[in-house]
Amino acid sequence: MSKKFIITEEERNEIKSLYNINEQGVSMSNLLFDLLKKGMSDDETEDGEGETLDDTSSEIDLSKVSEKGQKLLSNPEFKEKLSEISKAIGVDENSIIKLMKHESGLDPTIKNSIGCVGLIQFCPDNSGGTTKTINGKSYNLDELKNNLGLQMDVIKDFWVLGKNNGKIKSAKDLYIYNFFPVAAGKPDDYVLQTKNVSAEKIASQNPIFNNVLGRSKNTPLTVGDLEYFYRKQGMV
Repeated sequence: MSKKFIITEEERNEIKSLYNINEQGVSMSNLLFDLLKKGMSDDETEDGEGETLDDTSSEIDLSKVSEKGQKLLSNPEFKEKLSEISKAIGVDENSIIKLMKHESGLDPTIKNSIGCVGLIQFCPDNSGGTTKTINGKSYNLDELKNNLGLQMDVIKDFWVLGKNNGKIKSAKDLYIYNFFPVAAGKPDDYVLQTKNVSAEKIASQNPIFNNVLGRSKNTPLTVGDLEYFYRKQGMV
């Protein structure tokens, strides 16, 4: 049986800080509603050069990309912003595109049933809310949905925070950070759970992982499971 890890108080505070959470007004289950949908190095130059990218990802198979997705990939603004993000976090562009395809089908205007929007599915700070807070700044989700340039800038801010906190060192880390930030960089047997939400509930609320892994939907998920899922999906 895999050893289970409970997040520490420091990690709990990190989640609260990252998502601007005040637990008097927002329960941890509402926080997981966001987490579960869903930096430059010191010697890096201002234009993003000087860092070696994690460039092991294979090319995107355009035959499996929707017409809307292919239109996005040819959009000059998207390509410019994508290059900026790639250089800032040290992850190659193909890996970033694969994550966006996994999360949204490369549709920056998509909105799911619980209000999460855009390429990496930014979710409301509160259930039923209309804003998302990144790095202490609040954004209207409809504005993000309809403004590609702004959305890409906010994605960059979110991921650079993870980079600067030592959470994102590779494409694999980026995928895990985008899904469950405190799990990025943890050992393979780290189980996704919190003090208030069980591993079984987290797994059952995100059935795609165990569906692909061929297990019952409430089987607890580990970091190793996520890595295996992303490999099976051809993302790493």
